[in-house]
Amino acid sequence: MRKLNQQKIRWIIKQIDKGEQSTYRIAKTQDITPRWARELHYQFHALYQYPYPKKAGRKPKPVTDTEKQIILDIRKQHPLAAVTLEKILAEQNINIGHNRIHRILKEEGLVKDEPHKQRRRTWVRYERKYSNSLWHADWFEQTHEQIILFEDDASRFITGFGVFSNANTENSNQVLQQAITSYGRPKQMMTELCLR
Repeated sequence: MRKLNQQKIRWIIKQIDKGEQSTYRIAKTQDITPRWARELHYQFHALYQYPYPKKAGRKPKPVTDTEKQIILDIRKQHPLAAVTLEKILAEQNINIGHNRIHRILKEEGLVKDEPHKQRRRTWVRYERKYSNSLWHADWFEQTHEQIILFEDDASRFITGFGVFSNANTENSNQVLQQAITSYGRPKQMMTELCLR
């Protein structure tokens, strides 16, 4: 879905008001859902302005002194992350979410944000549109056996696999040839395996 600016929101509202095109067509033009287009139209007429869509979710409740004290006390006893503190408090029948705990700890300077964890990844793990355009391959170990998998990126279908006592090029090629014989040759391969 595309992010809308003020000009695009205005255009959507005007087009729906004109009634010359269907909401579906208007939404498709802006790469949004018809439901979202109708919601923008409703917001405009309800508020008599051109707003950006409201941010989803509820506003967080203000932190009480009691909550703050409980969290700081438990943090002194257990200098752990917010998720773990949430579990410890849950065992004591105190239900405070880890996001709230993290916010309180951040306000007190006991934790800091980690930007690399907050940044949205630009890649999508499975993004190919058509099958056989890309296969992934990798070895992993399970119960002292080496397992190789070949997986299609679009469908996540396992095109080939093998269980061996050791991971080597010969075994990789054997499984790859079986997969190609069964499902055809992929356009690309993404792997760190050494294939001939």
